[in-house]
Amino acid sequence: MSKKALVIDDNDLVRETLKAMLEFLGFEVAVSENGEEALEKFKSSEKAFDVVFVDLVMPGISGKTLLQKLIEIDPQVKAIISSGYSNDPAIADYEKLGFKGILNKPYTIDELKEALKKLNLL
Repeated sequence: MSKKALVIDDNDLVRETLKAMLEFLGFEVAVSENGEEALEKFKSSEKAFDVVFVDLVMPGISGKTLLQKLIEIDPQVKAIISSGYSNDPAIADYEKLGFKGILNKPYTIDELKEALKKLNLL
């Protein structure tokens, strides 16, 4: 059975590129362009997501706030920050915030594979 990923990013190109890379790696992928939509998909999914990629800076719900809401729904959620803001304090404190990994944009498929391996998902 394939692993399931949720990609949350307000940038179409980032969302579609990450979706394509994950599908190439054998994941079933759902995408959301904002936190509100992501919460609905997360709650209504029949099968739990194995990993969630969260853009740190989005309109509406921020990535940090979104993760807290996801943790309330599923305390075991494996979330990875996907961010282009490498100097954001959340990047340094990602584990304290509940994130399990980090990918600094732009990233390669090898960097994506490494992040997934650390979570035992590859």
